[in-house]
Amino acid sequence: MKPEFLKKMGDNMKIGYRSGVEKPRASNEDSIVALRSDAIYESQKAEAALLVVADGVGGHNAGKVASHLAATQVAEKMGRVIFEKDREDISDEDVVPRFQEVIKHVNRKIFDDARKNSQYKGMGTTVTAALVWGSTVHIGHVGDSRAYIINKDKIRQITKDHSLVQEMVDRGEISKGEVRRHPDRHYITRAVGFSENIMVDTYTEYILGDDYLLLCSDGLTDVVTDGEIHSIFTEHDDPQEICDTLVKKAHRSGAVTSVSVIAAQFDELPKRKNARYDRTEIKGHADEKTGIQKAFTWMKG
Repeated sequence: MKPEFLKKMGDNMKIGYRSGVEKPRASNEDSIVALRSDAIYESQKAEAALLVVADGVGGHNAGKVASHLAATQVAEKMGRVIFEKDREDISDEDVVPRFQEVIKHVNRKIFDDARKNSQYKGMGTTVTAALVWGSTVHIGHVGDSRAYIINKDKIRQITKDHSLVQEMVDRGEISKGEVRRHPDRHYITRAVGFSENIMVDTYTEYILGDDYLLLCSDGLTDVVTDGEIHSIFTEHDDPQEICDTLVKKAHRSGAVTSVSVIAAQFDELPKRKNARYDRTEIKGHADEKTGIQKAFTWMKG
C-alpha cells in the first residue's frame, strides 16, 4: 500500500518510507500510511504527522485485507481527532484514550469480518501507530511491529513485542540475542482481530532536535539487528535513503516476509502550548488477553 499524504510539510520534519518483498510475485501483506500537515492549528504552529505500520496475518490474502483495513481505519479515525480545524481544545490526555478506542474498534471490525467470512478466518494484523504532534509522540501498539527513537548516539526500542519469545526473555529463559534464531520467534501473543477484546499499549515520548522515529514490521527486525539499524541511521541523513537502505539490507540478510519501514527525521520542533514535557510512559488497560497464535503466513518462500 502506498502511503497517503495530506499536504507538504514544513522544513522541521521529513518522512521516508518503503514497503516490499524480495520475490516479485510474493504477496506483500503489510500496509503503511503517513498523514502529515504543516500545522494543526494556527495558534499552535506545530507540525503533525500520523504514521502507521500494519503487518497482516492470514491465508488467501486475508492478511493483506486485515492490515489494509487496520492502517486506513486507524489513520482516518485518528486523523479526525488531530487534524480537524475545530479541535483546538484537544490535549495529550485526550489522545491516549482515543488511540485505545480506535484500535479496539478496528479490532472488533476485523474480528467480526473474519467470523462472518470463511475465507478470512484467522486473519489479523499487528498495528504500530505514531502520532507526532510538535515535540510529542504518542504511540499505539499491538503485536510485534516496532517503534524506535534513534539518534547518532543510540537506538532505543519504545514498544514491547507481544510475542512468545519476548515472554521467554521476560522470564529469563532465553537472552535477547537468542530471539532471532529461536524456532518459536513467529508466535505472537496479541494481534488486532484475533480476539473480540484486546489490550492496546500506549506510550508518550518527547522528540529532541536530532532524533529520528522509526516504525517497522518484523520483516526488518527478524534479520537486521538493532546495532545494524543504528549504523544505517548514522551513515545516512535523509529518511528516504535510510528506508531504502534498511529494506535492501533486510533482503540481503535473507528476509522471507514483507519488510516495511517509515522513518521521520526531526530538526528543532516547536513545543505546543500547554504541553507537558516530563517524559512519561502511559500503559493501556487489559480487556482480555488473547491466546498464543502462530503467524504461519508471515513466512513466505
